[in-house]
Amino acid sequence: MDAHDLDGRTELDRLLPRWHFREVHRVCVAASAGVVMRAVRETIWAEAPVARTMMALTRADAGRERRIVGDFLGGMGETVRAGEGEVLFVGVDTLEDGRARPEGSALEVVRECAEPGLLKVVMNVRFGGGVLSTETRVYATDERTRRRFRPYWLAIRAGSGLTRRSMLRAIRRRALGGGAVP
Repeated sequence: MDAHDLDGRTELDRLLPRWHFREVHRVCVAASAGVVMRAVRETIWAEAPVARTMMALTRADAGRERRIVGDFLGGMGETVRAGEGEVLFVGVDTLEDGRARPEGSALEVVRECAEPGLLKVVMNVRFGGGVLSTETRVYATDERTRRRFRPYWLAIRAGSGLTRRSMLRAIRRRALGGGAVP
């Protein structure tokens, strides 16, 4: 079974079915699901130099030997294995300095919390039908937060797209036998 369940929905669809901001990128990969998903788990930042550079601009820790999956959201969230062909990055953020996010794991907060002032961020990497993709969804829990986040989203969208396309190409290269960058 690929990243879709029998009802055709992904874990991303179940976790964050509505969103205010969204970005999707895809590449074709002529390899088995097992090979591709192993590459998803094993690809390191050194293999995606454009992504690594973009992450460094945000001061994220994208050390050469760190794995992309597992380290993507840094301290903002957590990585969740969603099934055979899908991995989720789940995060919660606020736009207010010094404001603590609600108690619980990022996954619990995204599922259960509707407290105003939060940004729920979910990104997946999934493989199915020969297509490796990543989709990012952001949901603001109130209108004020959505309005405040919009300029930031517009400013980072191009760099975010470069980062994700670089990640997908690195994963595809590894899956097709290109291996790790020395």
